[in-house]
Amino acid sequence: MSGDVSASGDRSVAAGGDIGWVHTGDRVTVLPPEALGPLVCPPGLVSVPRKAAHFVGRGEEGDLLDREAETVVICGLGGVGKSSLAARWALRQAAHRNPVWWITAESRADVDAGLAALAVAMQPALIDVLPQEALRERALQWLSAHDGWLLVLDNVTDPGDVADLLARAGRGRVVLTSRTTDAWYGIGRILTLPVLPAAEAVELFTRVATHAGPRDTTGAERLCETLGQLPLAVEIAAAYCGRTATPPLAYLTELSRSDGPGNAEEAVARTLRVTLDRLAASDPYAGALLRLLAWFAPDRIPGALLPPVPGTREALGELAAHSMVTLHEDGSVSVHRLVQAVARRPDPGDPHRDPRLIGQARRAAEAVLSRAAPFDTREPAHWEPWRVLMPHVEAYLRHTDPAEDGKALLGTLVAVGGYLGFNGLPAEAIGVCERAVASSERLLGPGHPLTLAMRGAVAECLASLGRPEEAVERMAELVRTMTEAFGAEHRDTLRARTALAQSSVRAGLVGEAVRLQTQVVKDMDRVLGGQSLETLVALASLAGMYEAGGLSREAVAVCAHATAGLRTHFGEEHLEALTARINLAGLQARAGETGRAAAGYRELLPVCVRVLGEHHPHTLLVADALAELPD
Repeated sequence: MSGDVSASGDRSVAAGGDIGWVHTGDRVTVLPPEALGPLVCPPGLVSVPRKAAHFVGRGEEGDLLDREAETVVICGLGGVGKSSLAARWALRQAAHRNPVWWITAESRADVDAGLAALAVAMQPALIDVLPQEALRERALQWLSAHDGWLLVLDNVTDPGDVADLLARAGRGRVVLTSRTTDAWYGIGRILTLPVLPAAEAVELFTRVATHAGPRDTTGAERLCETLGQLPLAVEIAAAYCGRTATPPLAYLTELSRSDGPGNAEEAVARTLRVTLDRLAASDPYAGALLRLLAWFAPDRIPGALLPPVPGTREALGELAAHSMVTLHEDGSVSVHRLVQAVARRPDPGDPHRDPRLIGQARRAAEAVLSRAAPFDTREPAHWEPWRVLMPHVEAYLRHTDPAEDGKALLGTLVAVGGYLGFNGLPAEAIGVCERAVASSERLLGPGHPLTLAMRGAVAECLASLGRPEEAVERMAELVRTMTEAFGAEHRDTLRARTALAQSSVRAGLVGEAVRLQTQVVKDMDRVLGGQSLETLVALASLAGMYEAGGLSREAVAVCAHATAGLRTHFGEEHLEALTARINLAGLQARAGETGRAAAGYRELLPVCVRVLGEHHPHTLLVADALAELPD
């Protein structure tokens, strides 16, 4: 658990003793000069995945998209080509619309992340400054005030996830894709996409199979019919026939080892099995890699989630050659979500989807997520890696049973909860932290420090959600548990007691908070020493509580004492010392001691620039505060 420093007022900052970050109020809001203006969309801003190298038909559907002025929802089976149609049409719109922006929208978290990415693409100076919630809001404000743009929301599963966006969308165009056909009344025009007509399915097969040279396509009509003329299944089969020079009739013989046509998912499962049977001999690692990729979001799986082992790139090349994955120039990988669904689904009758292999792939996914997750979730340099990673973390959590979480995932859950909470998403953070609590209790025990820390994180999220009374109740229960288990003066119990005092401040129980924190400081002084980092940080937290109670002079005096101790014992450049000095200057300014505050900020500014950099939020906060003080 962290011993967060409480902060009050618009010039206070707060940092935890082991967190290494700074807040202004709930989070940093000071922007660098280049980020202060409104969002401006640069010309030619296009972000659309190229979903299909081979595209046939869909002329009538494309014409409808051209004609329609309102929102269009493209519905249909998985693998029928909804995303491919939307992507092909959207790329054509780039000639006269700006921006043209694609958002994978399987969840509300995906939508928010896509909007945040749009804001950053328009204004790169925001990338390491604003949390996701603020970036999302800036993007929505821009969309509501402009026209001429196009958003594609791909694979929407719940209309509620995009309701806010659609309500504020303004005068641009929105196209959605969804497998759901009965939830869109009153939202837009429904365009139901059928499987390909027989002739167009054969045309698709022929294009893919003969891409690398002439091939025998006799029997293509029968093969496409057997596959239900589903574009995804036809393309996978055609890629196999082209790669291996297998005639369609011979492929039908291999396909007959599986069950009958069945539904769309079964058609894809049958084609995957034929391909993986072949790859098992030439590149046995390809099947394992596909099963791993199945646990992440379908679009743009980053290189950080690929196993750093020999043979990975070669296996990806084989999968791409068989139309199982799409490789991108930036090193990321995309997989059709129906291929993923099949690869995740255990089937004892399919040697490539044996339940044991599926379980191994899930554990491998946990391991790569653990390796890729930046565990310092409050450092701005890590925000962009987190934005790239979060859709894949969210997809993994959605696809898996929490009761099967392994130890490798626990640290990732802790980091994800911290990132979501810091980025103004406490409701989402609570869900992740509760999952971490349950998994930690099961794997490590209810009294393990990680379990207890995550219980504290849940309480902090409740406070951020405007439920401070619940937060106090949860934190008080945690303090009782830790006191019984470790004693009232154990280091972790002392930190929990500080967190309880902070929760009490948020609940308006300032007097109780001051009483609690005063006792914590006394106990820390006796147990850890008056000059320990924890004691001095707790003392600085007490100063914030004094100010919340209207005791400005006492707050300044206590903070000055804590600051002096931190500077003396931990150095001028220690993060906690800098934090305390910023807090002290803010307390002085609010207490009317503007001259001393200005002197403190002037002394701090070059130190922050040298130690942290000119764009670090500490530095920006000091510069902004100094500029606003009277000369």
